[in-house]
Amino acid sequence: MRKPNIRSAMADLAFAVVALVVGIAGLALPYLALTFAASATVWAWTRREALDAMPLRPRLINSALALIMIGVVLAIAYGIGLALGGHT
Repeated sequence: MRKPNIRSAMADLAFAVVALVVGIAGLALPYLALTFAASATVWAWTRREALDAMPLRPRLINSALALIMIGVVLAIAYGIGLALGGHT
């Protein structure tokens, strides 16, 4: 059985919290894009061993789906932050 990677999960949660704070502060979208870029970099780094073990096609598909999901989660957190900060 595979052991869970708690550090990766905590990094993902931390970036969602950062996106929420960016929204609450009412910062512009480039800050959210910077948060996404940092989150995607950390995602790729923390999962590099698993990604390296995959053949190319499944690696590309799984990476694309994961990056889309990261973007959606960060965008939702940013939107909630905007609403909580009264910037809507």
